[in-house]
Amino acid sequence: MSTREEALRRLEAVANELVALRAALAEGWTETPVEDATQAFLAKCEGWEDTRSPEEIIAEIYAARTISHRGVALFSEETV
Repeated sequence: MSTREEALRRLEAVANELVALRAALAEGWTETPVEDATQAFLAKCEGWEDTRSPEEIIAEIYAARTISHRGVALFSEETV
């Protein structure tokens, strides 16, 4: 079990590390404007590939569908 002094020392070390990380981030951060947001998004996902066939993907989408009863009261004859 840690003593109070040891816990305070560890917290101080973490605080010092956060200050150093903040400074390093501030110095090294460069913003590069994205010309095409879609291309930037796709570039992040370039290593991902779905192994399912289009038919399997479509079947999964249809299987996940549920029936919605939203708006039923709006069009029922009791409210008219």
